[in-house]
Amino acid sequence: MEFEKLRKALRGPAITTVTPFTSDLSEVDIQGMNRNLSYLIENDARLIVPCGNTGEFYSLDETEWLTVVSNSKEIVGDRMTIVAGVGNSLRSVEHQIDLCKELGIDGIMVMYPQHVFASEEGVLNYYNQILEASKGLGVVLYKKGPLLTDEILGQLMQHTNLVAVKYAFGRIVDFSRTIHKLGKEIIWSCGTAERFAPFYWLAGAEGITTGLGNFAPRIANRMFTSLSNGNFEEAMNLQQLVTPFEDLREGHGKADNVPIVKAAMDHLGLAGGNCRPPIHALTNDERKASVQAISDWDFSAL
Repeated sequence: MEFEKLRKALRGPAITTVTPFTSDLSEVDIQGMNRNLSYLIENDARLIVPCGNTGEFYSLDETEWLTVVSNSKEIVGDRMTIVAGVGNSLRSVEHQIDLCKELGIDGIMVMYPQHVFASEEGVLNYYNQILEASKGLGVVLYKKGPLLTDEILGQLMQHTNLVAVKYAFGRIVDFSRTIHKLGKEIIWSCGTAERFAPFYWLAGAEGITTGLGNFAPRIANRMFTSLSNGNFEEAMNLQQLVTPFEDLREGHGKADNVPIVKAAMDHLGLAGGNCRPPIHALTNDERKASVQAISDWDFSAL
């Protein structure tokens, strides 16, 4: 089957890697990124998504985007599957696609288009052109807004290089309805991390995406293995373990999503650091809360 390596990896945990910056936020911290990637390799991570939302995609310029993607490929090589986040204007996406093909990246994840005048018809045209331009490359769509409807997804599924959808908008009942309507010719991934993974799994998900996987990849692996084996008791134990941390990421109207992950990484000796504006910096109390939320995690056993 076409894109079999990518399909196999997507039926598992996908870590949306953070982008560490220098202390003044002016540049990507390459050494820090390399340290983070080496940690993921050592801890059996299987698939990474550089330049996703957790990687602050919208805060990167084109040169930085290429730096993050190319450096990820250089460090990881063939030891993990890489799905690069792409987006913004059609011209930008097409250029990013060409670069991904040159670098030997396994697939792309199309970030949800941010445009004040977007429409369903416009979004359909946008995705159709991207899928045409990326023939020969597996594509994951990121459902992060209302315009990527079941009707549009159904039409886009005619493209044989559409491999998966990261579903991160709406209710679980909406997700279930989508699968009932569209079937499982593509891979559906729980896009809201471990806290919701057991429930999405029961509704038909075959993969999960994770932010905490940046510093606890074995938890993500255990969650997926538990669900795959039908061990829902263990899956729910893990869900209970991570929920206090995941709840913190909901702070400030979900704006704490990435800073909380980075704070935990800093505490564990990885490269997190601050986020670029318009994401805010955490207060000292918020940083302490992030550390406290993982204080009873036994990383040696996980």
